[in-house]
Amino acid sequence: SSELPRVFGLFFNQNKNLLFTDKAVTKAIDQAIDKDKIVREVLFDYGNAIDNPIPPNMIAYQKLPVKNNSSREVILQNIQESLAKDGWSKGGDGFLQKTVTEKKKKKVTQTLEFSISTGNAEELAKTAEIIKQDLFKIGMKVHIKTFEIGNLNQNVIRPRDYDALLFGQIINDESDLFAFWHSTQRKDPGLNVAMYTNAKVDKILEDASITIDKDSRIKKYIQFEDEIKKDIPAVFLYSPKFIYVISKNLKGFSMSNITSPSDRFSNIYSQYTETENSWKIFTKQPAP
Repeated sequence: SSELPRVFGLFFNQNKNLLFTDKAVTKAIDQAIDKDKIVREVLFDYGNAIDNPIPPNMIAYQKLPVKNNSSREVILQNIQESLAKDGWSKGGDGFLQKTVTEKKKKKVTQTLEFSISTGNAEELAKTAEIIKQDLFKIGMKVHIKTFEIGNLNQNVIRPRDYDALLFGQIINDESDLFAFWHSTQRKDPGLNVAMYTNAKVDKILEDASITIDKDSRIKKYIQFEDEIKKDIPAVFLYSPKFIYVISKNLKGFSMSNITSPSDRFSNIYSQYTETENSWKIFTKQPAP
């Protein structure tokens, strides 16, 4: 198996659901989702839980996830206390509610409720269900909407018609981050599905794309990660591994970090299953 340059996450559309402008809410979502459980039950441990927008196989830029050693019960209790400070309390139906004042000074009760749109692939559907269960434990109401991939792309992603999008990004090179996070890429055909806007991040990505020195470029992407973590435009969930089964008889096979499945053939010239015996007289090196 080998790390794939893929980042799967839950991307928030603040334009469609204003709940995601509340950092107390997005932070609670991030903390409540059991990412290790997703890796264990959905990927069967062939993947890594992540907290960053840059995939783990880009080692030079990758920060190790900060592990919370507290029990799930303690984590969930802390989340609920944080949401209570933000004005959220459970209603009669068990879901979180908050009284807010609208523009005309009219008080309304708002429920902490949103939908997750995703593809109908088994991996994505299972992940969405785990997220729904995790958020239910802290009083968030989640609806899951699954679509055939063509329908998802054309009628959901392109018009940005979703509250939260459970989706994956293929990042073959660090320069791809521009397409996913620069504010100019918010609208179709851009790939900024979080509809994210941050002038500082824009400048960092622009500078990084023209920075030749590797160490300087790494510093830029570390700054980029830090800004994304502050704003929480998405919850990063996991990066899957590529799994390849080979015969035990195959010799000379190696597979380091790959960007696409076909890369497993990059050293095919050195792979073999049999060797042929040669007389020593033909293998002896001639005298100089």
